[in-house]
Amino acid sequence: MQIMLQLKKFIFILLFFIANSSIAQIDTITFRIEPDLASFKIKCIAQKIIGDTSDFQLSDTIGSAFTFNWNGTIEPTIDGVPIVTYEFEAAGDYVIDLSVYEDATGKTFPVSKTVNIQDIIRVPNVFSPNDDTINDLFIVQSNGVTPIEMSIYSRTGVMVYRSKAQTIVWDGRTSSGLRASEGVYFYILTTDNPDIYRTGFIHLFCPDCDKLD
Repeated sequence: MQIMLQLKKFIFILLFFIANSSIAQIDTITFRIEPDLASFKIKCIAQKIIGDTSDFQLSDTIGSAFTFNWNGTIEPTIDGVPIVTYEFEAAGDYVIDLSVYEDATGKTFPVSKTVNIQDIIRVPNVFSPNDDTINDLFIVQSNGVTPIEMSIYSRTGVMVYRSKAQTIVWDGRTSSGLRASEGVYFYILTTDNPDIYRTGFIHLFCPDCDKLD
């Protein structure tokens, strides 16, 4: 994607988000066009995508006038300068081309940087499927786009649940439809990305589950 900014001398920060309530910083990149002209920064922040909105924010710290000329795969939503919203379709490396036009001299200063947007998959470690509508479901939080494969095993190594889907939701029942017993379970999570391989433990709390059915 490319942003063309027509501006006078100022400093701004460009923020990338994969939107959610909590965020995790991935990277910070500094654009240096010319020492006397401006200093440009991209701070990359990414998170699991439960919704489908990704943002980046341009902040004009001095208040100089500027305009956008956009060239990208998806047209952004401009909520008013300097806020622009852009939806990323997937995690990955993105090349950001930034051109700064200095009105006084007519010079254009181009620069390119690569930023990495990552999915952050969050796996809860406890749930209580006792039908009280509070934490009844074991939900793997992700972008809802990338297929996830998850296998869950009992302490004796018996597989009680397995699924491959864009969204993983386990209600605490085995593949035969029976309620799983209270206890600790082991999971293995993979995706088509070989860099994503997770293992861990799930605590299933449900003292009265045998009385519910």
